[in-house]
Amino acid sequence: MPSSSEAATGVAPGEIVGRGVSRQFKITLAPTRSLKEAILRRELPQTRELWALRDVDLHVERGEAFGIVGRNGSGKSTLLKLIAGIFAPTKGTLAVGGRVGSLIEIGAGFHPEFTGRENVYLNASIYGLKRSYVDEHIDEILGFAELEAFADVPVRTYSSGMYMRLGFSVAMHINPDVLLLDEVLAVGDESFQHKCYGRIAGFKAAGGTIVFVSHDPNAVERVCDRAIMLEDGRVVEEGAAPDVVHAYHRRLVTGGDEEQPTSSNGRAAGLCRVHEVRAVAGDGTARDRFTEGEPAALEVWLWAEEPLDGVRVTVGIRDGTGRPVGSQMLPDVRLRAQRLERVRLHFPGLPMREGRYFVDVGVGSRDGGAELALAERALELTVFGQDFGASGPIRLGGTWELPPVDGTGES
Repeated sequence: MPSSSEAATGVAPGEIVGRGVSRQFKITLAPTRSLKEAILRRELPQTRELWALRDVDLHVERGEAFGIVGRNGSGKSTLLKLIAGIFAPTKGTLAVGGRVGSLIEIGAGFHPEFTGRENVYLNASIYGLKRSYVDEHIDEILGFAELEAFADVPVRTYSSGMYMRLGFSVAMHINPDVLLLDEVLAVGDESFQHKCYGRIAGFKAAGGTIVFVSHDPNAVERVCDRAIMLEDGRVVEEGAAPDVVHAYHRRLVTGGDEEQPTSSNGRAAGLCRVHEVRAVAGDGTARDRFTEGEPAALEVWLWAEEPLDGVRVTVGIRDGTGRPVGSQMLPDVRLRAQRLERVRLHFPGLPMREGRYFVDVGVGSRDGGAELALAERALELTVFGQDFGASGPIRLGGTWELPPVDGTGES
């Protein structure tokens, strides 16, 4: 006999079924008007229709960990909010079985003037939990979040990491059938992240369903069984999580424009692509973890369909929040046709301080008027500090090594 949840949604607890899911938003183009302007100028403000999702099909089985990857603006968070029931599809059908626990935005559902303890009760009531259940588990919830000392402090005084810890702890203790996670674990410290991943693994082993959105490919491969990749609101890849992550990386490297001759934004696509970006330690081994001040080099491997003379290669560094912290440009690079060329940026000592960093690589024309290739987040680095210096912009100050120009040397 089907459960009440299964009878109401048509799917089993923990199962997610979507058919042709689409979501449209209307964006107001005119600025906000005053009441006087609204009365005197009766015409409605101009709007533009934006399809955040188009014709998405998905089927997530109970007990499966399902990943969603894609660039910013591809529709990942919109799909997660549809699954959470925050809003409904404009077209198509979406059914989710059982109770849904979500951790989509840091601080969502928290009242800033309430204490941590009061917000636990508030969130639990939103999820439909009885007060007696919260009374029984309140110490466990606060203990997992490591916030016992701040339980009776208003959450407006909390850091983003404290917000995340409390939200994650509440979401895990409501015993959901489906758990939704959207990039929020990135703000936690490393030890708490390990604890979260351990709890996620236990939840999955117990038959819970996970839908996970993250820009961290290692996290997607570590957590998820299957995944989809979204681009412009459509599913462009689906399959095993490692395969989808690798396809996502290929699109980042090529820009997804291999077959387009020239776009209106000045990108001359197809002429060149960033094939690979690696970080190499002083002993010649490729690594993604370094110590502050350690000798290292960034290797950029480029492929040109035809000879390119005088192109610019720019390496940019962003911190874990996406904020640019430094860049260095190499002008007048010659790329031979139909072969991999390597440029290296040598650092006698890595200038980045402790933290997580992303490496972007751009290739442009001599005059800077056209973008020939762009690889965003082509490489992720973790730097462990010797001491804690101030954060902020840095000067890379590396030494470039060019590819050979006579056609005889090895690059």
